Amino acid sequence: MDVGLYFWATEAPFSVNFLVKEIVTITMTTQRTHDPILWSTIAIALLVAVTAVAGLFWPATYARETPYTRAGGYASDLVDLLLVVPVLLISGIQACRGSVPARLVWLGAQGYLLYNFVIYAFGVHFNPLFLVYCATLGLCLYASVFSIPFIPLEQIAQAYAPRTPRKTIAIIFLVLSIPTAAFDLREDIAALIAGQVPPSVTAASTPVNFIHVLDLTFLLPALCVTAILLLRRKASGYALAPVFMTLLAIMSIELVSLVAVLGLKGFGMSMPMIISFVVLGVGFTILLAFYFSLAKSPTWADLPVAGRTA
Repeated sequence: MDVGLYFWATEAPFSVNFLVKEIVTITMTTQRTHDPILWSTIAIALLVAVTAVAGLFWPATYARETPYTRAGGYASDLVDLLLVVPVLLISGIQACRGSVPARLVWLGAQGYLLYNFVIYAFGVHFNPLFLVYCATLGLCLYASVFSIPFIPLEQIAQAYAPRTPRKTIAIIFLVLSIPTAAFDLREDIAALIAGQVPPSVTAASTPVNFIHVLDLTFLLPALCVTAILLLRRKASGYALAPVFMTLLAIMSIELVSLVAVLGLKGFGMSMPMIISFVVLGVGFTILLAFYFSLAKSPTWADLPVAGRTA
């Protein structure tokens, strides 16, 4: 629930169309996969759409939340409905047709949903959608875990290693992770020293800041690990890089939405923050498309993906 309004009127259509075009035209093959996990895409997309529509139009969803948290929910729901669901469906369809890059985009979208639905399931007060939150979180988790055996790490490395700007991507991940961790820790450490509750926790009326928990425990360490793997030319690094670029592109758009919605709800509009997150969102989208365009072979049809048949 990190999360856009103004973005959708300006930059989002460009970035979504650009990404979808790259997935469909560059990476599509005529082969199909028998990976049953990809069929979970339909159920996940439906659950996410239900959650988003309910959050936007059913007052009972956020009735017990503070105005600040409620605004964050609206912002996240907009991005889920208008961006995440289409990206998830398109990448899932292309992955079923044998596109390895589409599968990596699909995993990135799943990672974003895992991040967000941990917040929904643990951070939103009990409401009529509680079981929907749990079902979505569980499906995303198991779909991600059980899809891992279908990712051909060595073939991905062979396709991208010769041309990938691995140092540039690694530096971007590290430069993004370190200041973000410092920002989160500054508030938390100051509160611990003062024996007080952090302001962000008070504003959201939650036990802790779940965003800080997810950032410091999972997301930021994962970005640092991926950066190190890329610098060391490990096969898993070449596969994880587009996954996290997808996640970060969506999350940047979510942050644009969050800042814009909070501003419209009277919590203060920060145009520099909106501009910076727009730049990040568009930048990661372009970098992701560029990454996929660097494949050594013109098609992925020759890659022996597990479970794929002619």
